[in-house]
Amino acid sequence: MSRSDEAAYTELEPDAWHQNDEGNYSIDCPECGSEATLMNVVKHGRCNGYLSKHSEDVELDTQPMDCTAKLWFELGYVSDPDESMTDDAVGADDGETDSGSDDEGIESGAGVPASDSPAGAEGTVDDDQQ
Repeated sequence: MSRSDEAAYTELEPDAWHQNDEGNYSIDCPECGSEATLMNVVKHGRCNGYLSKHSEDVELDTQPMDCTAKLWFELGYVSDPDESMTDDAVGADDGETDSGSDDEGIESGAGVPASDSPAGAEGTVDDDQQ
């Protein structure tokens, strides 16, 4: 029996994630409500409340909790090449077409010039520059 046979699942919406001043991401533990940082879930499989009570080598600013939840993240995907990008997609443009872009002339799959390359170099290095 795998750990996921009897597990309860929840889909995490963008507003379920919290970010602290140091840039660490967390969610609320579904069992006890304490903070469950991304890295503690990945490394230890537990929320910060559980770790505060049971793990001496992890320093946390969280009240110790009697939590029995074992946590993990799963990433699921379905390949759907016919699906068009939505406006919510990361990097979605403002509806303009690619016909007027600077990438004209770049063959499909050939890549794009590096953004930090000097003007006129198109991201290439001459043999005598090496």
